[in-house]
Amino acid sequence: MYGQDELTSRERQIVTLVIQGLRNKHIAVALGIEESTVENHLHHIFQKLHVANRTEAAVTALRSGIVQDEDQ
Repeated sequence: MYGQDELTSRERQIVTLVIQGLRNKHIAVALGIEESTVENHLHHIFQKLHVANRTEAAVTALRSGIVQDEDQ
């Protein structure tokens, strides 16, 4: 349903950090970008994955194999 090509590499990075529990501010610091840029990326991620929030994005990304759970 969702291929890895659906999300850009930056979007996959952001989803991975969301899965790790980081909030937008901490994601921005970790990636050296503005918090508003994180919000823009999340907006695009939500659209591409057809989800409404970061929890749904994280679950969808993991279940579809777009990103891998580091604990597995």
